Amino acid sequence: MSFYGKAYRRLIWPTYEALRGHKTPRLLAAAEARQWWPAEQLREFQWQELLKLLRHAHDHCPWYRERWQTMGIDFQEIQTLTDFHKLPVVTKDDIYQHRNTMRASDVTDRVFEHRTGGSTGQPLRFYINRASYDWRLAVSLRGYTWAGCHDGDRQFYLWGQPIGTPPFSKRLKTKAHNAVLRRRVVSSFQLNESKLADCLRQIKAFRPKTIVGYTNALYLLAQHTLNTQPLHHRPSAVITAAEGVNAIQRELIERAFRTPVFASYGSREFMLIAMECDQHRGLHLSADNLLVEVVRPDGSPAATGEVGEILVTDLHNYAMPFIRYKIGDLGVLSNRTCPCGRGLPLLERVEGRVLDVIRTPDGRIVPGEFFPHLMKEFAVVRQFQIVQRALDRLEIKLVLHAPSAPVELARLEQEIRQIMGPSIQLEFQLLMEIPQTASGKFRVTISQL
Repeated sequence: MSFYGKAYRRLIWPTYEALRGHKTPRLLAAAEARQWWPAEQLREFQWQELLKLLRHAHDHCPWYRERWQTMGIDFQEIQTLTDFHKLPVVTKDDIYQHRNTMRASDVTDRVFEHRTGGSTGQPLRFYINRASYDWRLAVSLRGYTWAGCHDGDRQFYLWGQPIGTPPFSKRLKTKAHNAVLRRRVVSSFQLNESKLADCLRQIKAFRPKTIVGYTNALYLLAQHTLNTQPLHHRPSAVITAAEGVNAIQRELIERAFRTPVFASYGSREFMLIAMECDQHRGLHLSADNLLVEVVRPDGSPAATGEVGEILVTDLHNYAMPFIRYKIGDLGVLSNRTCPCGRGLPLLERVEGRVLDVIRTPDGRIVPGEFFPHLMKEFAVVRQFQIVQRALDRLEIKLVLHAPSAPVELARLEQEIRQIMGPSIQLEFQLLMEIPQTASGKFRVTISQL
């Protein structure tokens, strides 16, 4: 652990957060203690937080109150999880259509608008309050520490970058923020052999303690590393994000960087949902901040080991509650106890988010994560899918909330061209619906090369 890292975590960060009126350091300390609670104690904590959220949603969010009343549901009669399962599922369409009446009327702290990247094919705009942000940041920081990843220690991120050119002031702020965190961030959206070689040079020079990145981008970097020259610096861990990591990817990344891979599962709506610990027996759910269910198509709870749809309830977003929200992923719950000793329950695996790599005739390699990152900037897009059947052609399937103005599609094409280059043909298809696969998954990017 570096001297600067200790100073950052013990002095710089707590002081900065106190000046901003944030409670994240205190919430992090509490979260670190709670992870060692017995499972039953964690379930009781989660239940009490859920009851407070339900009362708040009923009293201050017109959409929830009216919907529950229409269905004949009295929230005060919810005494068990079985009762809770009677509440209706919330979809992305619900949020798009009723976002304003889903907002709470009594939130006193600051409220932020956020956008999802649409990693399941549907971008979304929503609101969170500052206290909720502090909660989600605290449990995210806790989860990353399981991989030895601490703010203040050197971290290399192979990550998405803002679309377009941000204002100079924002770029300056981001640069200063990363410098204080000792974080080096490289875009994963324009990868080719030259960019991969540059990434490798930066890692060798920067010598990060941990490497964090989109799974496919890290896989490509690992392949480049093994095919060119070995990496003599050995980080303590590699954290994969944005999509699942399969056995082949995990083995190759671990071989290239000579360190274990830690899989994470998160979303823009909630930040870190689940994270592997050093036992790698599944992903520990952030159960003190979220209630995660896995359900069958009829809405009933899936059995342990059974694939089902993931529903998430955010226990602390009082600005715009997410209650039994269908996130669009498939997963499998586990009933095992992790040898690490944490009482946080386990998610066996996530089976959604299949994001293929897209390639171009001039040698560019674009991780599928680029497109969810891009589509969140276009409010008119309700759902999308990218299909590559040939090296020089890309199909862009769109379902729109409203008839699209030509300028929107022109701007979308311009942003795609910035990353994909001029050598690939773009074919836009405006559709009424994009079907899921036979297994129930929704693939955002599909490469048939």
